[in-house]
Amino acid sequence: MNSYRPDTLKEALNIRADISAKPFAGGTDLMVRYRAKNGMPPTVPGPVLFVDGIPELRGITLSDGNLDIGAAVPLAVVADDPGDRTAFAESVESAGSAVGSVVAEALAAIPEVLRAAAADLGAPALRQRATMAGNLANASPAGDTVAALYALEAQVVLASVNGERILSVSEFITGPGRTLLADNELITAIRIPSPLPGWGYWRKVGTRRANALTKVSAAASARLEAGSITGFSMAFGAVGPVIIRVPAADSLLLGKTASDLEGPAAEGLVQAMAVAAAPHITPIDDQRSTAKYRKTVALNLIGEVVSSLASHLKENQL
Repeated sequence: MNSYRPDTLKEALNIRADISAKPFAGGTDLMVRYRAKNGMPPTVPGPVLFVDGIPELRGITLSDGNLDIGAAVPLAVVADDPGDRTAFAESVESAGSAVGSVVAEALAAIPEVLRAAAADLGAPALRQRATMAGNLANASPAGDTVAALYALEAQVVLASVNGERILSVSEFITGPGRTLLADNELITAIRIPSPLPGWGYWRKVGTRRANALTKVSAAASARLEAGSITGFSMAFGAVGPVIIRVPAADSLLLGKTASDLEGPAAEGLVQAMAVAAAPHITPIDDQRSTAKYRKTVALNLIGEVVSSLASHLKENQL
């Protein structure tokens, strides 16, 4: 197997343009996808392009309210694993104090829903290698960080020798294991657009809390202003061929205040959201769970999301 380890993004893009080598960041998805039997090493078809050491892909920036997380940033940094984020910040700070302070601000801006989803992914050692770009390229409907990115209405920044283009995550992923990544492109960053949310929710349902494949997941984010919900989005994982969003259900929360999310009014609102979401949640039976269980749990999670948001509004007197 031929492999390449470029030092710069320009070199990497030239290699992609010339031979379409398979991008390899952490490899935590690729090593599983191409695993071999009987203890043999994984066999990746074609040449491999290692991108984990490219400086342009390892940054985190906050500009004009947009948060960009580089394609080679390990999930341990996003998850705020003990030691990993500090080490990452220090490595960047060594380039200059001004750079270090900017990175610290960007790290603090990572939305809670994304931080929590990253923290639930695998074991600490795996998170030190895994990346969000790899999760997106793998395009699994059970991908934890992928569900969070849908809820954040995130974008994928793609680059080639011909220039750059930006797609929403929902555009980029076209089906299980399928994306719009061209043979000559690389994911360079994941962008969470301004304005960043003021509240987030994450829940993963599996056989155990950590190191388990997802049966059902729910991610949500909200923008809040003057005690009112000005933006809301919720995403469900592992209940369809791609991550599921239901804008018709989301819109029912717009303009609501803490008092609207209490008592009978809240019960009616949750029921209406569940009715809107139910036709779009179409899970399957597999070795991890049944379709009936997944759908029931997904719809029940709507009530948990609304309750969590109500508590946040009350606690912060919004």
